[in-house]
Amino acid sequence: MQSKSHEIRVTAKTLDGALTEAARQLAVDQEQIDYRLISQGSTGLFSFLTKKVEIEAWAKKAVNVDYMNDDSDSDVEELSPGEVNALKEDLRMFCQEICSYIAGRKIAVSAELDDGRLILDCDDDYLAGQMLKNSKLAEALEHILRKKPRHLKRELPFRIFIDVQGVRRRRETDLVELAKDLSEKVHDNKRPIVLNYKSSYDRKIIHMALDKDERVYTKSIGTGPNRKLMILPIRKKGEEALDMEHELGDEG
Repeated sequence: MQSKSHEIRVTAKTLDGALTEAARQLAVDQEQIDYRLISQGSTGLFSFLTKKVEIEAWAKKAVNVDYMNDDSDSDVEELSPGEVNALKEDLRMFCQEICSYIAGRKIAVSAELDDGRLILDCDDDYLAGQMLKNSKLAEALEHILRKKPRHLKRELPFRIFIDVQGVRRRRETDLVELAKDLSEKVHDNKRPIVLNYKSSYDRKIIHMALDKDERVYTKSIGTGPNRKLMILPIRKKGEEALDMEHELGDEG
């Protein structure tokens, strides 16, 4: 169950715009909100692309990222392998229909389950270029796909991940490597680094990559579109005092 103690109503030209504005007002990342569609400019399968979308949004309760192993869901009956495969195919076809509409031609979408997430990969050069220009596009599609299987009345048995020709997975690999390099720099210099990534997903990848790094830690600063990620050194006892002595010595 999501907490709806603080609900807001937002109107925008597109669903993505409404979700972005809701996340700003609620001072959380976009993936941390849930919403209900109040009204839209027209009806139909692709009405999320029309103007004047109004939603009611609220912040989700904090949950474990790997919710599938959360004891709070232990009383919910697991889906059978056949039900999971049927859900996987249903979402693949829905994603293919949406992406074909956006691209203006029929495109192929593959689906595979990997490490607790359903990866839907669209084979299209145009969409690949669009996702490189606007990281919010993939996040908006993921939001829509998460809302598709309403009949389940429970959390999906996997996370949904939209990719196009492997672009986002390569981005993940690059960010993990960058996180490791920055961790070395922060540890060696004993100075924090602030990363100005607009995408909440990019920030999450870096955070997860450094989650078990015993030399540094990460934290978010700012709110809404001004949210940033900091990488800070974990100081051992006595190091702060030593740093202060060096700074006083430099001033002298």
